[in-house]
Amino acid sequence: MSVFSEMCHSEPKWDSPPADFTISDNEVHLWQASLDQSCSRIQELEQLLCPAEKLRAGKFVFDKHRRRFIAGRGFLRNILGGYLNQQAVNLEFSYGPQGKPALISPNIHDKLYFNVSHSHEMALYAISRNRQVGVDVEYLRTKQDVENIAQRYFYPSECDVIGSLSAEKKKEAFFKAWTVKEAYAKATGEGLSVLEQVETSLSPDGPATLLNVHGDSGAMARWLSRQIHLFPDYMAALVVEGRDWHLRCVMHNPD
Repeated sequence: MSVFSEMCHSEPKWDSPPADFTISDNEVHLWQASLDQSCSRIQELEQLLCPAEKLRAGKFVFDKHRRRFIAGRGFLRNILGGYLNQQAVNLEFSYGPQGKPALISPNIHDKLYFNVSHSHEMALYAISRNRQVGVDVEYLRTKQDVENIAQRYFYPSECDVIGSLSAEKKKEAFFKAWTVKEAYAKATGEGLSVLEQVETSLSPDGPATLLNVHGDSGAMARWLSRQIHLFPDYMAALVVEGRDWHLRCVMHNPD
């Protein structure tokens, strides 16, 4: 197998895609891609989409959002097709009750799992074999009122940390916790209803990690979280089933 980057740390190194897309059971691969692509590249990626995806793309009001949707779905198909050694255009997906996507694969005993998140022009794709995975990325320059949202979804200890910080640091701290909560919700497929139950070990300086899932005593034995610092304007987190895995990172380079 071609070597990906070294195991991701808080500021991971992103390597180019390998020639061999092999992934072992104890690996999680995290792909990063820019959704802002040239017109010619968007046209190429659009040809990979199924009719339902093309219909959805056509419903976007703004061309920028339509192009990013096409890029995101096209890159997902390219990445998964590489692992499965299949044509990207032939991949089929199913969707859970809360909208979590999954591959329709004839080999149910050796299943490739994936999860996708995008914000602004950034997309992340988490890939694993035989274990569930969730990923979330957030653009920090959003104009959301993070303190009010925290009061709705966060535990008192988390709100206390956010409330103690300067205005500049509040948003970063909020998204540290939020990305972990969101990644957990996506990994489990439970959707937004579970966010209020997820508590993180939020601190002013360090990463947030999964601390407790209230109402699920076995959650901490089953799931492990990892915070990923991308660039100054983004925050991301992974939540992965099991604790016996390591993370490798790769930059999608379509050109």
